[in-house]
Amino acid sequence: MADPRTSLSRYLTEENESDLHFLLEQGIFKPLFLYHVISFNVLPWIALLIPKRQGGQYIRRLVFTLNLACGIEALRNNRALLGGNGYMIGMLVAWWLIWSATLFVFSDVERDFQRIERTTVDIDGPSSKSGKEISPREDTKGSDTANHEQFYWQAYPSKFTHRVEWCAGLLFNLRGPEWNWRAPRLGPVPKTVHEQLKSGFLSKHHSVEGGASCITAKARLQEAFRTCLTSYLILDALKVIMMRDPYFRGTVEVGAIPPFPFSFLASIPFAVRFYRCFFSCMGIYVALNFVTSFNPICFLGLSLAFPSASRKLTGAPLDAPWLYANSFGPFFSPTLDHGLAGAWGQWWHQLFRYGFTATARWVLSLLPSSWGTNSGVKRVTYIVIAFALSGFVHACGSYTQFKGTRPLTGPFSFFFLQSLAIIVEYTFKAVVIPKLPVSNMPRWLGRTTNATIVFFWLLLSGGLIADDFARGGLWLMEPVPFSPLRGLGLANGQGWWCWQGTWFAHWSDGTYWGSGIRVI
Repeated sequence: MADPRTSLSRYLTEENESDLHFLLEQGIFKPLFLYHVISFNVLPWIALLIPKRQGGQYIRRLVFTLNLACGIEALRNNRALLGGNGYMIGMLVAWWLIWSATLFVFSDVERDFQRIERTTVDIDGPSSKSGKEISPREDTKGSDTANHEQFYWQAYPSKFTHRVEWCAGLLFNLRGPEWNWRAPRLGPVPKTVHEQLKSGFLSKHHSVEGGASCITAKARLQEAFRTCLTSYLILDALKVIMMRDPYFRGTVEVGAIPPFPFSFLASIPFAVRFYRCFFSCMGIYVALNFVTSFNPICFLGLSLAFPSASRKLTGAPLDAPWLYANSFGPFFSPTLDHGLAGAWGQWWHQLFRYGFTATARWVLSLLPSSWGTNSGVKRVTYIVIAFALSGFVHACGSYTQFKGTRPLTGPFSFFFLQSLAIIVEYTFKAVVIPKLPVSNMPRWLGRTTNATIVFFWLLLSGGLIADDFARGGLWLMEPVPFSPLRGLGLANGQGWWCWQGTWFAHWSDGTYWGSGIRVI
């Protein structure tokens, strides 16, 4: 017999699809077409390909304006269920607008960006940046002429074919592991590569010491596969639990009783809040780990399997393991030593960091020079702008869920309050504690204090975003196509295969722009 709780989860998904179809038929919302997604990505890429000497700076501003107009239109009117009941539409559109502004308004692409590229050279050859390319798996032993790998900084290329993949690498990048804006949390490049980027060249047989990691490409790939498999199984378990809990089905109310084995918490509201905030955080954490594990699996794996093709397609060293750092940093040391600032700045993912910091730098450039160079003003500006933009990105995701969400008082308030809490935390540690008689407190006491503050603050404020996730139907999405747990009967009425229905369908309202392949 089917478990009514798990059946209800699937029923709510089907009901949302029917509701959205009705809203589209009535013209209250518009469908999201495949051409929207393609054009939103391709137009900025084309704009990047045109150099300034050919009017590129004007075309980029024009494309940014067009993207801004299309983004606002998408946020206001276009809806789809794919991606957390429509959550990913708003989130990705908001981020894309910030990233487009970073590249086209706040920066000069041809002046500000450089990428680490690699070539192979003859040690006796006349050029330090040219030579016959060889496969990373080729062995030079027994060869009369030794070939060496050379790393160098590549600015905006003059050759068009080179510029195509260079611009694509810049546009569709988040943490910039091979760029001069590489996220600090990724650590430095290996010491020998760093030295070579300044001068000289590096043999491909030279041992890599120091830097971000000494892990081999094969070990990094194996680690990515383990992360992917582990995250997959945990996502399946989380989904089985969430689909049985009325809270995660959108019934955000105090009296909603957790499912077994958490039902014993029902008499302790504080414990119920902790359980639901914890599972919400775990859901996001594990999902991000799962999705980002495909980066090394695809790019590192394919570059190792097809080294010659990889070198022909791009100058970036895709087979270098130091390009693929973990999405999340260590949790305990940063949090215990630095409190909220450490938890957000060193543990949590930094996927959007550069777009946020570039915006903050631009804002500082608008301030009087005495303010823009003041360390305190700079610190506050970076913190407030980063969390305000993060709140904006997540609030847009909430807004496009067409349910009874609260974008401003939910996600935006949550992230903005984090900035205020970090500023208060920093001020207290820098100004108040040194004046107290316990300023030289033992390390264990400081760590305990940090842990206590982080725990209770995130538990207190976490409900703002966790409730909105649940209310908007984010957890109704199926994260995995194939469920071992449900196939084994741990969720009655559910089968092995979880992805039901279709993702795309043809739609037409009788007009040219209102017809095409709709994202469901």
